[in-house]
Amino acid sequence: MASHPHFRIVTKFRTDYSPSEITKYESLRTGMTAVVVDREGPKVHGFFAFATEIFDDSGAPHTLEHLCFMGSRSYPYKGILDRLATRAYSETNAWTATDHTAYTLDTAGWAGFAQILPVYLEHTLLPTLTDAGCLTEVHHINGEGQDAGVVYSEMQGVQNTQETLMNEKATKMLYPEGIGFRYETGGMMEALRVLTADRIRQFHKEMYQPKNLCVVIIGEVDHDDLLKVLDKFEDGIIKDVPELDFPWRRPWVDSKPVPLLKKSEVAVVEFPEKDESMGEVMVGLLGPNCMDPVAATAVDVMSMYLAGSSVSVLEKTLVDIDDPWCSAVRFYSEDRPNTVLWIQLTAVATEKLAQAEKKLWDVLKETVEKPLNMEYLTDLIHRDRRQTKFYAENTGHSFSTPIITDHLFGNRDGSQLKESLETLGSYDVLEKWSDQEWRDFMREWLVDNHHVSILGRPSAKLLKKMDEDEKKRIADRMKKLGPEGLKELEAKLQAAKAKNEKEIPPEVVGQFKVPDVDTIHFIKTTTVRAGLAAKDSAPDNELQKTIMKENQDIPLYLHFESVPSDFIHLNLFISTDAIPVKLRPLMPVYWELFFDLPLMMDGKRVEYEQVVSLLEKDTVNYGISSGAYVDMPEGVRIRLQIEPEKYADAIKWLKMLLWDSIFDQKRIGTILTKLRSDIPDEKRQGKNMVGSVRKMVELAPESIGRAQDTLVKSKYLKRIEALLKEDPDAVVKQFEEFRQALCQIGNFRFLVIANLEKLQAPVTAWKTFVEGKTFDGKLASIDKRIDRLLPAGQKPGGVANIVSMPTIDNSYSVHTAKGPSAYEDPQLPALMLALAYLGATEGPLWNAARGNGLAYGVYISRNQESGHLAFDVYRSPDAYKAFAAVRDVVSDLANGVTPFDDNALEGAVSSIVVFFADNELNMSGAGTSSFIRQVVHGIPKDFNTELLRRIKKVTVDDIKKVLKELVLACFDPEKSNVVVVSTPLKANEIMDQFRKDGFKVELKTLKDFEDDYGLKYGLKDGEEEEEDEEEEGSEDGEGSDEEYTEDED
Repeated sequence: MASHPHFRIVTKFRTDYSPSEITKYESLRTGMTAVVVDREGPKVHGFFAFATEIFDDSGAPHTLEHLCFMGSRSYPYKGILDRLATRAYSETNAWTATDHTAYTLDTAGWAGFAQILPVYLEHTLLPTLTDAGCLTEVHHINGEGQDAGVVYSEMQGVQNTQETLMNEKATKMLYPEGIGFRYETGGMMEALRVLTADRIRQFHKEMYQPKNLCVVIIGEVDHDDLLKVLDKFEDGIIKDVPELDFPWRRPWVDSKPVPLLKKSEVAVVEFPEKDESMGEVMVGLLGPNCMDPVAATAVDVMSMYLAGSSVSVLEKTLVDIDDPWCSAVRFYSEDRPNTVLWIQLTAVATEKLAQAEKKLWDVLKETVEKPLNMEYLTDLIHRDRRQTKFYAENTGHSFSTPIITDHLFGNRDGSQLKESLETLGSYDVLEKWSDQEWRDFMREWLVDNHHVSILGRPSAKLLKKMDEDEKKRIADRMKKLGPEGLKELEAKLQAAKAKNEKEIPPEVVGQFKVPDVDTIHFIKTTTVRAGLAAKDSAPDNELQKTIMKENQDIPLYLHFESVPSDFIHLNLFISTDAIPVKLRPLMPVYWELFFDLPLMMDGKRVEYEQVVSLLEKDTVNYGISSGAYVDMPEGVRIRLQIEPEKYADAIKWLKMLLWDSIFDQKRIGTILTKLRSDIPDEKRQGKNMVGSVRKMVELAPESIGRAQDTLVKSKYLKRIEALLKEDPDAVVKQFEEFRQALCQIGNFRFLVIANLEKLQAPVTAWKTFVEGKTFDGKLASIDKRIDRLLPAGQKPGGVANIVSMPTIDNSYSVHTAKGPSAYEDPQLPALMLALAYLGATEGPLWNAARGNGLAYGVYISRNQESGHLAFDVYRSPDAYKAFAAVRDVVSDLANGVTPFDDNALEGAVSSIVVFFADNELNMSGAGTSSFIRQVVHGIPKDFNTELLRRIKKVTVDDIKKVLKELVLACFDPEKSNVVVVSTPLKANEIMDQFRKDGFKVELKTLKDFEDDYGLKYGLKDGEEEEEDEEEEGSEDGEGSDEEYTEDED
């Protein structure tokens, strides 16, 4: 490495559990630090973290997260950072936590990252912070007297939710005045309304100094080039930042210590909700120092033991019982010098809130008074170690989080960084802990520790009062301002927008050249096929020839992707076509039961508790869901992530779980109760409910996306539960019929991602799986969502629904039109480029909606599986205004009124390359992407190379054509379906505006879209005995079907 006199190596070490080397540098001129984690992969991940501490609820930390993107000293143009980043295969983002603000830069390849890094760092250290930027981005009052601004709108959407209100109360009880952890760094709405630009600038001066900045970079990094870039960057800012020896108080470390609680307290917090049946319990405690690696790891293991799975202590005693106290228990922590331990009981019957809180403590006290299950606890330590190694291989965040934590609270000499990341020695220590040591740890930090408990109680009265108070506040303001005052505010806003939208000179953008695609190092995989998959076609490579020497007479579709991984990703994809339609709503129950039922093992019944314990012992992670992640939303995906030596065991587990589980009536009842108690909370979320209503409008009953939706579960599960109580054998029979239809050899396709050069018997290991099973020789086709659409989904147009939801403060909408369904579609390249151009950060859609305060986000996406295009408005004060603004922008581009920017078009091509890289971030992603292309879509493995070649040939006229023929259909009443969910305050106004545009809008409730799939059991005189409230919310939207999963990929 070349000499870099202005930077020194603080520490350097190689981890012994992953192929990663970690180096920490420090600038001798400014005190800025940089931590590099060397690891292979196509993406370079950057995290630029500032420790931020504030002693009020003004939201200054959060506002800076937004304002730093408004331009810098050398680049004083709003949006230029993202314009440049897009050209360099990069994406930017940021988040604000209580104790820090982090800016992210994700880039395909080092060349692009190195190009953008100094521009990005200047934006954080030397931002423009203009009055105009603060007005539009933080808060302003528009000409209609309404509060707006990007930050304000964001906090408006979350401030009065159950989670925020409860967390706010708990935090205020945990920390006294003068302790930074007490305050809402996002900003309370009432504080944001009076926050000044000068206060924001002062906070930036205090906190945004190089010595308070840690540049974390994870990926394939050229260290010499990095230090050259940082050196040159410091040359340009050295006169504008405080000198290294300038007096400075390090946030958090130099602050007064957090006083411990002197007593335990319980408080009741009301949250606005029409359905008053279910509340929540939240408990907070101050725990051990997060910089103690043994104690921090012990907290993780303790949380798994108490609430990590269905067999954990709190789940068994509070959830999996005949009369559950809650639907789930969450135990999580926040890293701090006094780590905050949180325990959350979800979906608690409102009348049982106080009793549930007391029961929680009774269980915890009982747990530490008797011997623990040390065998299970030891298994959890081993499993947590496996997961740590797994995540180190698969995700950069496994390193970024502890590095940022070290920057916030650790010693600057790198000693604690090395201690926490070099080895997994903490697990070795914990393996030696005795039962008494574990119980003492739990007693110290839980049972004998003072705590705060928050009982979250739903209140329809509060909902009404908040609605009335807000109406009065706005009315009083408008009366005070009068027409002239409102006119002045609107003029001030428009002037600020004009200042912000200063045109970026093309030559400024053009001087940043697009790096060559060859600088991106994609992960290579080797495809191998066996069994039924090999009969389609067998690749020509050495591994395939080796595999063919194994016994190929196995009636299974086996697809392998070989990568140099230390783990195996075993996936089973199942066709759902054979399941009777009337039984498809059992899908979410089946998913919850799949890993949590008794099994017949070696001729004996093994109860579910032992099943889960044994399964956890043999796996890293496991899960069951729809196949949406792999472009098969109508199929089922089961996955096991394991170590190579557990390959045969994993195959055995799959066979038992598929065919040898026992549909125990008690377990079915427990899961039904759990799922039903979650429904009120699911029906509160506007951002997801808009997707649920869309499913009910467009998806046919055959679709599992519809069948497992909240608006089906709300009726169907209630009735199946009633049937279970009256005739349990009938319900068991339904599940048996469901399984018999689903679990057939001909429905199965397997994907195994592993290092085949080291894996023993990759094919013959499956012989035991098919023993005793019949196969008729017919392989089911892959289920296609496009075949499971209602007429409104097959031919969108003429359907428009607005749903009023009292539980939300804003509005969301989705507008569906026809789109391409085949990768061979000649319009696909032009459409992809058009959507990339429109959707760029600081691009046309961004500037039309978010830039004008009309919505927090707007997106146009394509869904090949359903053959749809969709325009989404996310968290908007008025969804129609965002809709109209975007429609006009798209129309002007399509009709040549607005010219296309050549630099932005180049950036759009680059963003498509980033999209390809994002799907292949790690070895699992690369293998999965190869499978999706070849098996799911039937296109060549290297299809993206050809597609990119075609995209580069697209002309502006081609783009205009797809905008006119495809994209503008999303805004056409005759060619699109519309779903809007809105706060009642705006529902009628939004409806009237859409009607003026020719949409035949109907105002409906969620109940209008519920579907029972013909199951009428449990009705009294043909009616529900007690009606469920209808205006509360939903689950995952399109493309993110509900799943039960123990951990994500």
